[in-house]
Amino acid sequence: MQRSEMEKEVLPLDVMINILKRVSVKSLIRFKCVSKEWLNILERSPFFTKQQLKHSAANNALLLLQRIHRQPQPEPYSICIIGPQHDLIRECHLSHIVSPSAKILASCNGLLCLRHNIGLSILNPATRQIRQVPIANLLAFNYVGFGFNPLADDYKIIRISMCVFAPEDQVVVLDNIRVDRVEVYSLASSLWREIDAAKLQPLCIVSSSVAITGSIFWLATTMTSASNTDSEFVVSFDIGRDLFTSVNGPPIPNSPSHPYNNNVLAVCNDKLAMFRNYIVGAFESGSCSFDLWVLEDFHGHDHNNTCDVSGASWVKMYTVGPFSRLVYPLSLWGDEIVCREELSGPENDLRTVKTVLTLFNPLSKQFKKLPSRRDEFFYVPFTYSETLVPVSNRLHH
Repeated sequence: MQRSEMEKEVLPLDVMINILKRVSVKSLIRFKCVSKEWLNILERSPFFTKQQLKHSAANNALLLLQRIHRQPQPEPYSICIIGPQHDLIRECHLSHIVSPSAKILASCNGLLCLRHNIGLSILNPATRQIRQVPIANLLAFNYVGFGFNPLADDYKIIRISMCVFAPEDQVVVLDNIRVDRVEVYSLASSLWREIDAAKLQPLCIVSSSVAITGSIFWLATTMTSASNTDSEFVVSFDIGRDLFTSVNGPPIPNSPSHPYNNNVLAVCNDKLAMFRNYIVGAFESGSCSFDLWVLEDFHGHDHNNTCDVSGASWVKMYTVGPFSRLVYPLSLWGDEIVCREELSGPENDLRTVKTVLTLFNPLSKQFKKLPSRRDEFFYVPFTYSETLVPVSNRLHH
């Protein structure tokens, strides 16, 4: 075969994409120098970016842990990434890319929404691309969500601003804090705009956000005057239609054996899930257990500019425990539960309590320790995938 004929023999495009989507992002960035054709595929092809993201999320979902020092440090936050085999892939300080005060608020499709001082930014840690988000007066009582709208191929940031509705001389308590306004930022348009928050104004947001394709969720409460007790809700934001709705949380067992409960939102097979964590007895000597609930048939339908979620229902998947020690569910990673175990420590002194970060398998009932620095940090987990998703103003070229 002559050389000119050999040069014409190249892999079909679909075969090339099927191979390249399995390669690490670090190698893909280097491969941009191979040829103009590879550069176009790796940097300018929305189809390849989506294929690589889909493969990475399905086959190489990582656990990203934000570490918060128990003791004051010049760099209070750092991250470590755990691989599918539960091995430590790498550790780094976000200060090398953003600033020492950078804190992760949310993770979506390999992009991280960061808060630093009073600003926001979007970071792709794999490509080290960063985009500053213009924002004014980002305060402590601001709750931020970050998610993706596949229909418009756009990412959005949602800022929910809280306000204290009480006389100035009155002590601020949770019951006096309510939603004041909501603003939405589109990465495609680079613009903020305020949206109607009337439906949320009786509520107090009490959790960080969880994103599922097309929606963002928060936990919220409101005081019921008749019973003088808090009612619990899940607030949902439809990213495509900029609409809010609220759904009642799972039923709370009316039992004296569960005097304390704490709730954590999670994602289970691309559905909203919630852990209900119960502690029996004193914190330092009690036992605990938790349930996992999944929200089924959650489909919002337009009706007078609201969402009808009347068909949604919570289904209990399983109960874990009881344990003779305190075990807190933090999130789901695949089929396993990321947990924080508290082993011992002086009462009411979180700085010296001994903890360990573990994975619990609900099928085998076994705990496995994660490679974390015991007792030095608090950990906040995020599911993360390395991707080529860009953060530029024009998401796709």
